[in-house]
Amino acid sequence: MSNSPWVVETSAATFETDVLEKSKSVPVVLDFWAAWCGPCRKLGPMIEKMVGEFAGQIAMVKADVDQLPEQAQAFRVESIPAVYAVRNGQIVDSFVGLLTEPQLRQWLESLLPTESDLLVQQAEACEATDPATAESLFQKALEKEDDLLIAAIGLARTQLVQDKLVEVEATIAKLKDRGYLEPEAEKIQAELQLRRSRVSGGDLSTLQQQIKTSPDDLSLRLKLAEALLANGQYEEGLNECLSVVEAGPGPLRDRGRELMVATFKVLGESSPLTNSFRRSLSLALC
Repeated sequence: MSNSPWVVETSAATFETDVLEKSKSVPVVLDFWAAWCGPCRKLGPMIEKMVGEFAGQIAMVKADVDQLPEQAQAFRVESIPAVYAVRNGQIVDSFVGLLTEPQLRQWLESLLPTESDLLVQQAEACEATDPATAESLFQKALEKEDDLLIAAIGLARTQLVQDKLVEVEATIAKLKDRGYLEPEAEKIQAELQLRRSRVSGGDLSTLQQQIKTSPDDLSLRLKLAEALLANGQYEEGLNECLSVVEAGPGPLRDRGRELMVATFKVLGESSPLTNSFRRSLSLALC
């Protein structure tokens, strides 16, 4: 058992936390080894020593293949020692076998966070309490590394929290220029779409009163749905969208469906509202 605060001997119960979750804050060196493996007994201490020198910039996780056969299989370990670099839950580099100390040091140094990475870490640390500062830090990271995805998505996220809708749209447009959007960026885009219809409490009350006097006005009902969803009243807004979709084909039905799909992205796949209203939407479109 290592005494280093930056070295962990993982288990089946803690593997995901030790490796995948930890890698979201610091690069993780995952060392698959075994007590009977001679090269492993040489390489492991070398990695531990160097990781200690980096003082928290890199974490090491030791995984005994005899204790963790399923995890070794998931990483397609065929021989040991097998060492993987994991960042943000993804394998970014690896090697098999024993390296010399200079080779190992060079490999580990390639994993050290860049100045942009450190700016992103600072931004994420203050994002919940100070989104304006986080926005500035994400922007600085992008100035140094303009294709840093995690910084671009973080920038859009903090802009959205501050209701900077024009800026969010510009940030998302740059991400879309690559030809696709990641799930988190799609969620931000969907929430942007909904927020553009945000109204004041008084205007919302007015719309609700108008619906009471004109319940068959689908255009008005759709306008109410947009306002409800933009104001975060998702269940009520989805109900209004569904009533428009159920009324039959046409441009209003298409708009209602689009709003529901955008709301599903904002709520997420695991949301009970998403599951319930997705079934209802499928039935209405049959």
